[in-house]
Amino acid sequence: MKHAFLIIAHGNWEQLTYLLKQLDSPNHDIFIHIDKKCKNIPFETLKSSVNNSKIKIYSEYEVYWGSFELVETEIFLLEQSFQKKYDYYHLLSGADLMIKSNKYLDNFFEKNKGKEFVHFDTEQRLQKDKEIERRTKYYHFFTNYRRRYKFTPLNEFFTFVARLSLIFQMIIGIDRRKKNGTIEIKYGSQWFSITNDLVSYVLQNKEQIYSIFRYTKCADELFIQTLVYNSKFKDNLYDKKFDDNNIANMRLIDIKKRGKRGSPYTWNLKDFEEIKDSQCLFARKFNMEEDAEIINHIMKLTIN
Repeated sequence: MKHAFLIIAHGNWEQLTYLLKQLDSPNHDIFIHIDKKCKNIPFETLKSSVNNSKIKIYSEYEVYWGSFELVETEIFLLEQSFQKKYDYYHLLSGADLMIKSNKYLDNFFEKNKGKEFVHFDTEQRLQKDKEIERRTKYYHFFTNYRRRYKFTPLNEFFTFVARLSLIFQMIIGIDRRKKNGTIEIKYGSQWFSITNDLVSYVLQNKEQIYSIFRYTKCADELFIQTLVYNSKFKDNLYDKKFDDNNIANMRLIDIKKRGKRGSPYTWNLKDFEEIKDSQCLFARKFNMEEDAEIINHIMKLTIN
């Protein structure tokens, strides 16, 4: 099987080289998007980290947490990789690591060929969490500007304007979801492993994605889930329970609403046995500056 690994990165270059070394295989190609804001990017060092994989590096978008640029970046990477028609497309962050070997990963997806690995949060949380509802109910015009001017008077200005905009929309009864008809908005982790057929479907519906999710806060946690749930691909999900389970997308991630350790929690050496015993294929996140030893242990575990 042929795999495309799509990596969204914005720093920690040495740590990223460890992930690239893990992924290195003749049937694994790597597509990296580096935040356009980054300086002194070591392109040659990153490329030389692999001997067998083909690697392409892009820097098209300035990416801010919660902004629509994250969705644009994901779609861009899907467009670039889709030209070669892979069996699976895996979205990763630069702070991820594999926690199983390449051989294990290849065998796993061969065994589960055709399954879609997309994470969904629980229906109960989606119904109760008004913040998630507000993401698509109202227009969020200033998310990227607020992040761009963080800790400056301009940030305070855009924060004020954004709140004023939301209050005004509430007063006049804006509900942009009405134009979506019967489409149900769903929510989950942005990281996925999906088939070529689903990537084709996503790209065919690019215009609809922009229509529904532009000016939406944290749309990267909504658009894939919404497309899958409202299509035939719902029947192909590896995990159909919609119960916030890590095996749904095979990513070991611990965030506050589950483990109450972080958002997400940064794994360290004392967590090694938990990581080793996990059924998941990938884990996030890691930070060499906080604990390099856990990364060394995982490299020994996964590279054979």
